[in-house]
Amino acid sequence: MKELDSLSTDLAKITTEIKTYQSIGGQAIFEIGRRLKWVKEHDLAHGQYLKWLQSIKMDRTQASRFIKVSATLHNDGTYQHLGARALYEIATMPPEERDKPQQLSNGKVKKPEDMTVRELRETKRKLKQREQELSVKDAQIADQQAELEENRKTQAELNNQLRKVSNSQSVPKVITKTVTKEVQVEPDDYRQLKREKKQLEENFSKAAGELDKVTNRLKDYENAEHQEHRANHWKNRGRVSVYKLRSNIHNFLITNEIGSEDREAALDSGKEALESLNKALDDLQSWIDDKRSITGGRRTVNTLEGEIIK
Repeated sequence: MKELDSLSTDLAKITTEIKTYQSIGGQAIFEIGRRLKWVKEHDLAHGQYLKWLQSIKMDRTQASRFIKVSATLHNDGTYQHLGARALYEIATMPPEERDKPQQLSNGKVKKPEDMTVRELRETKRKLKQREQELSVKDAQIADQQAELEENRKTQAELNNQLRKVSNSQSVPKVITKTVTKEVQVEPDDYRQLKREKKQLEENFSKAAGELDKVTNRLKDYENAEHQEHRANHWKNRGRVSVYKLRSNIHNFLITNEIGSEDREAALDSGKEALESLNKALDDLQSWIDDKRSITGGRRTVNTLEGEIIK
């Protein structure tokens, strides 16, 4: 990106410029974000940044998104046809994925700059899920490699013990009692050493068998991505489910975010519409309480006409 000229320190001029760019369209988002960042970093509003945002009819979330877009993406022809929400979704994607074609659930392949906001969010969810699955798989492989290394150490130790026993065995002595008769006499510990050798050989054979099993399991994990994992990895799968649920909640909050203008419009929507919204909010609260029962978190206490309802 080419070096940008310094902006004015006159707040009134900055305000006029932002309003001008607001009237131009999507390509002005970069310039608006650059000016918002300038005002915030240089404290041109003298500690009244949020109040100043209200004066130009912009809420804090929208301003933060404009700043994120201007600080992350290039202000060129690639993105200038997009709206604020699409630009923000692209700006919050992993940098290495922003220019790559992605396959959507309907089978189509698009680059992020050609996607709708819904398609961008779907792509981000898939990328996040893939990242979590790779993390779980890496942890599983690391566990198997550690187990394999431990078995190798055990095998080496058994080999060492076996060599020591073999080297310590004495050759039977020959004692000539008469000129015509020879008698072989075993050392006192010869039979004990033979038993120890046999036990070590059995241990070695057992360890080798366990090592083969571990090696085969590791190959299964590497070559069959969709096989059922071992029972002691259910905890990791649970983590994936929890992180996925958290990601869905985060996306839900972003999707259903209400700005100051939408909030005022909602208040004027009428009693019937507001009652319908309250019913939906009650259902949402019941869902939240149910999920909190999993984490052991607090349940919401509502007060209605003097009664406490848990």
